[in-house]
Amino acid sequence: MAFKERELHILEYLKEHKEATIGELCKALFVSEATMRRDLTRLHQAKKLIRTHGGATYRNEPGVNLPQDFRERENVDAKIAIASKCLSLINDGDTVMIDGSSTVLPLLRIIGAKKSLVIITNNAKAPVLLTGTDAKVFICGGELATNAYALVGSYAESFVNSFNADICFFSVSNLTSNGQLTDNSIAENIIRRAMISKAKRVVLMLDSHKIGEPCISNLCSLDQIDIIACEKNISSLFPEHKHKFI
Repeated sequence: MAFKERELHILEYLKEHKEATIGELCKALFVSEATMRRDLTRLHQAKKLIRTHGGATYRNEPGVNLPQDFRERENVDAKIAIASKCLSLINDGDTVMIDGSSTVLPLLRIIGAKKSLVIITNNAKAPVLLTGTDAKVFICGGELATNAYALVGSYAESFVNSFNADICFFSVSNLTSNGQLTDNSIAENIIRRAMISKAKRVVLMLDSHKIGEPCISNLCSLDQIDIIACEKNISSLFPEHKHKFI
């Protein structure tokens, strides 16, 4: 088992159990203690967990994105439900902007049900997921973001700014209780900000588990969002924006 695969299993185990000994992790992953000690030290240095005497505890450090392969496995049913709602907002022939977050992936998997779309995205997984659709797909260049499949940087930003869209879909790491959208990636937020400015309608794909303490980078407030697609009704938490929830 390669390190990247072990990393996902270690983080999933710690998220479920909150803490674990080296022995417990070795038993769960079928690896030696020496390998596990090296892995935990490496993940501690990357601020993805807290190394303790004899084991580790789970931590999602503000400002540090956990691997996207890990995030994709979180709250899958919620993301699928959100994608279904978002598909109904798209008309045949629309020009659609989609960001590089893990939450949008279920939408990319079903968006081919709509016809004659133009899709602009910085999502590095889009070429595979959109193969076989009749959509005209534009993928930006740029640098691959840390622990993500999102293309970022000045090339990506310039690319997005060269288009206009009917609708934009994106997600972030967190929505605060006072309606601020925040994320652990400054670079990804720059691209999202460009997409928001170039779209007629802006749709936040919100997993309800993401409401809580702010992350390091502010994106915008709910005032700048037209529609909020969530897997369950949480509109009472944001009464000023209640009409935006679907």
